[in-house]
Amino acid sequence: MKRYASKCVAVLGAATLALALASCEKPSDEAATESSGFVGTYKTQDTQGNPMTITLDEEGSATGSRAGEDLTGSWKDDGGSAMITWSDNWTTKISKDGDSYSKTAYKDGAEDGGTVAAEKTE
Repeated sequence: MKRYASKCVAVLGAATLALALASCEKPSDEAATESSGFVGTYKTQDTQGNPMTITLDEEGSATGSRAGEDLTGSWKDDGGSAMITWSDNWTTKISKDGDSYSKTAYKDGAEDGGTVAAEKTE
């Protein structure tokens, strides 16, 4: 009987540990975006040199406007840069170098238009 009780205690202990580990939350992408410092609004230029505004929120959503067109997408911190994936299949990278920012656009994985300055306004 004593051996049976010991096995029961061991099984219950293992089950309790498994439940405790299962309830631990993995850091979300939201937490990564909130702490990255890229949340805010940027003024920059599109690949044609026209004014462009990009806003990154703490939940990982991105919005933008350029040449009268509204853009939507999502973003994440990618090793010191904000990588934005737009719904029109373009990708934008906002990088920070000291106190300044730059923007690079990619179409189909290839850089398009070169790197331009970006100003964080909010």
